[in-house]
Amino acid sequence: MRVIVLLTALTVLASANYEKAKEFYDKKEYKKAVEEAKTSTDEYSNSKLHLVWAESEEALGHQKQAMSAYERVVMLDEDDVNSKVKLIQIYNVTGRKILANNLSVSLKNYQLTPAQRSSLALLEKKSISTIKAKASLSIGHDSNINVSAASEELNTYYNSIGLVGEQATLFARFNGSASYINDFDTKGGWYARGDLKIYYQSNFDVSKYNMFIGSVAAGFGYAGNGYTFYLPVGYDKIHYLDTDMLSQVKILPKIDMTLSKNFILNLNAKYAVKIYNDTFYKRMNDRSIGAGSGLYYLFDKNFAYMNLMYENFKATESLNFKYIGKTALTASLGVNYNIADIVTARFDYRYRKADYSDVIRSGSKRSDDYNQVELKLSHYFAKNYELFLSDRYIKNTSNYVPAKYSKNIAMFGLSVNY
Repeated sequence: MRVIVLLTALTVLASANYEKAKEFYDKKEYKKAVEEAKTSTDEYSNSKLHLVWAESEEALGHQKQAMSAYERVVMLDEDDVNSKVKLIQIYNVTGRKILANNLSVSLKNYQLTPAQRSSLALLEKKSISTIKAKASLSIGHDSNINVSAASEELNTYYNSIGLVGEQATLFARFNGSASYINDFDTKGGWYARGDLKIYYQSNFDVSKYNMFIGSVAAGFGYAGNGYTFYLPVGYDKIHYLDTDMLSQVKILPKIDMTLSKNFILNLNAKYAVKIYNDTFYKRMNDRSIGAGSGLYYLFDKNFAYMNLMYENFKATESLNFKYIGKTALTASLGVNYNIADIVTARFDYRYRKADYSDVIRSGSKRSDDYNQVELKLSHYFAKNYELFLSDRYIKNTSNYVPAKYSKNIAMFGLSVNY
């Protein structure tokens, strides 16, 4: 019992030392706050004490002492992002560019897309005018580039012989994206935003399945206290199967809300019209609406997320192909974790349940279950540069045999982030 009382007293005494230093700081008596912090040796393991010490030194104009104190804060509390930002500023001012760059990369979390980083910058009330961008080049192998069921299953289903099933190929891929935000010289309030994405894959063995996707979106939004609203209009263009395949116009309103220091809630909706340009595919035109939500957990250099999206697709042509009308529920989750200063691991899982309005041969309606698992390892070997290795496995099960397939995509590549 005496030991418990003694430990409690020591804890209270240590806390009092920190509280006294904080009291001096709040009164702008910075020299006294520093002296109190220095003499509070029993509480040197308390990051809050060193934070008061750092802020007091900074207020006195003592950059070197403030830098040392902020470094101690980060050592004791790796999740203190604000102290890391302060360190970057001091490193830049004092000419410590390498230290500033290394710490800056850890804060930017380049595993987030440019669009996600732009949204995060708005919530954190960062730059007034900013561009986020990413480009990657990769080579890889796709075990089923034509997304086909196995040949034996197709032959049995169609009562035929010689039907081609999965086709494998090596490929080269380019992925580029950029996001621009301008909040008209005022942090908070109305802002304009534009997003651009370019995707191109060239297949070494089956060029028929080369694909190009270009996407642009632009709109206006509003950044309030802890939330942002954005209403963009987007346009997609897809070239596939050696033809100018389709165009898509979409409206994608979204709201991001800061629930706490680490949690961000996303609410989004979708309205899209898909128009096939080739005459043969015109009967695949559709219109879709959807709504969803997501939750992001940001901790230090890492993040985790989960999303849920419901969509309803309807054919827009009176004479349409089968299996256009459907409802789809998509759930996805993942985590991005820095397992070392130079190595980042990312895991993603996606599941989609699709129920179609058309029936199959048995008389029941078609139903698909899509599963996707991906693992990615990244190494940042210089400022903004990332080497990555990834493997994605996909399996779609269905009561409609031609839609049953599995595939594996392995890639190695280089990304440049800005």
